[in-house]
Parts: sequence; structure tokens; C-alpha cells
Amino acid sequence: MRRGRVQTGPEMRAKVALTLAMWGSTYLLFTLGNVLNGHPGQWVAAGVRAFVMSVGIALCYAMHRLLRRLAHRPFRTRALVLAAAAPFAAEAYAWLGFFAYAYLHGTSMRMVIVDWAVAANVLSQWTWFFIGWTGLYLAIEYNFDAKDEAQRSAELRNLAHNAKLRALSNQINPHFLFNSLNSISALILEGRAHDAERMLTGLSTFFRSTLSIDPLVDVALEQEFDLHRRYLAIEQMRYPDLTVEFDLPEALKSVAVPALILQPLVENAVKHGVAKSLPPTWIGITARREGDILSIVVANTAGGDGHGAAVRGDGIGLANVRERLSEHHGAAQSLAVSAGPDLFEVRITLPIGLVR
Repeated sequence: MRRGRVQTGPEMRAKVALTLAMWGSTYLLFTLGNVLNGHPGQWVAAGVRAFVMSVGIALCYAMHRLLRRLAHRPFRTRALVLAAAAPFAAEAYAWLGFFAYAYLHGTSMRMVIVDWAVAANVLSQWTWFFIGWTGLYLAIEYNFDAKDEAQRSAELRNLAHNAKLRALSNQINPHFLFNSLNSISALILEGRAHDAERMLTGLSTFFRSTLSIDPLVDVALEQEFDLHRRYLAIEQMRYPDLTVEFDLPEALKSVAVPALILQPLVENAVKHGVAKSLPPTWIGITARREGDILSIVVANTAGGDGHGAAVRGDGIGLANVRERLSEHHGAAQSLAVSAGPDLFEVRITLPIGLVR
């Protein structure tokens, strides 16, 4: 069963203001009419009217409580119930007024309608009053229902967005671990146990650094570059001929980027470029500012046919980066691939923003 929406303070104040405004204005109009007409016993009548209308307010409160008990029901059901209750409340109020004024004037209080025209007029009057109150009450309910639904929808969209980002981040880690363990395995098979041990130690240090990173929180570009310095230092144990260059201007060190956004690109550079190229090999990571846009280029030595998937943009790593950039920055970002006979580049752009 759907839980009912919790009534907020502003909603309750709006309903109280509606009820008091309608009953208060009605009381003042009737009292003013009696005063202007010079009606005898007008002040006693005003007191009786105040009592009767306080009961009318109580009837509105009873209808309000009925609606709160049905808060878990759809709005249409609540509207039908309230619309059906309004005529009964109007008749009960009309009879109460009849008895009160009969008592005031000292007449018999038999439940006999002497003048049907007057009775129909009074009942119609109060029926429309309660229907009017019901309509305005439901308008307030609908307004706050719509606001609550919009807020819940926004929260659900945010949860879905965060879940997607975490899923994309988790997709990276197993892929990265698989490639790293393959590198260590290759070193062992080549009889380079010492290098394999050093690489494993470096890998564990790298993973300790990445475990503390929340994929939903941006990091400073300097931190992103430092992580990949460590990763490429690990790969240099496997490929001693590999030259690594980083170019990060001082002014861009604190610029915010999605955590580990370069990881798949650097992995691709090693897997498809360095691993399939004749030595010497090279990887360069460069950051530049172009107006209000941050441009990061990951370039590497091109090797054989190893970049076929990457050139088409359907590799796992590139697809992951595209999705993460899109989730973070929408249409304000881009990812472009450039392949030549000896050089392969991936260029990403995103708006410049500082880490909070």
C-alpha cells in the first residue's frame, strides 16, 4: 500500500487560513446585514451565529481528518470522497442552524419543514458553501501533492544518476585490474620475478590510493595526474623502453575533473599502443586551457592494428569515458579520437570548474 504524504507546516497553514477566511467572511457578512437592517436582538443573534459557525468549522475539520485517513489513496479517490461528504455536512449544518435559531426565537423545534422554499434555499446555500470550501481545499491538496511528486521524482532521478555513475566506475576497476594482473603474469613468464614483485607492490599502492576516491565527487586535475604517474610507473617496469611525459600547467592543477576519468584512456594507450609497438614507445598526457574549456590529450605511440576498436570509438574504455563525461557535463563536453600512422590521440574537453 502506498504511504500517505506527510502534511507539511505550510500546507496545514494554507488549509487553516482557507477555512477561517471562508467562515470568518461569512460571519461578518451575515452580522453586517443584520446591523444594517436594524434587526432586533442582533447581538444575541451574532453570538448564536458564532456558535453555529464554530460547529461548521468543526465539520470542516472532520472532513479534513477523513481526508488525512485516506492520504494513501490516489487524489481522485480523495476528491470523490470529499465531494460526497460535502452535501451531508451542508445538511447537518443547515439543521443545526434551524434548531439554533428556533431556540433563539422561542419557536417549536420540531423536525417539520413548514416552508419548503425557504428550506431548499438554506440547504442550497450551505451546500454550495461546503462545495466551494471542498474545491479550494482539494486545490491546496493537489498543489502540495504535485510539489511532493516533483520533489520525489527529482530525488529518484538523482539516485538513478548516482547509481549509473557508480556502475560506470565499477566497470572500470575490474577491467583495469585484469590488465594489470596480465602485465604481472607476463613479467613472471619472462622470468622477471623481481620486477613482477615490484609491480605488484606498486599496484597495491595504486589501489590503496584509488579506494579512497568517490566516483561521484570530482577531484583536482593534479590528483588525477599523480594517480596516472603511479600507474605508468608500474607499466614502465614491464616496458623499460616506455617514455612518459606529463604536462600540467600550474594554473590548472586545482581544476575539477571526474575521478579516474583518464584511467581507461591511459589503459588503452598501454594495451593498444605500447604493447603493440616496436621500441622505443611513448605516452604523453597534456592539459591545456582554451577559454572556459579544459582540454586534456592522452597521446601514445601507435602500433599495428591494435587501435581498430578505439578508432571507431566502440572500445569499452572509450565508451565508458563518453558515458561518464555525458553524465557529468551533458552537451558541454566532448571526446575526439585522432589516429595517424605513428601517433594515436584521444582529446577530451569539459567546462573548467574548481574543486569544492
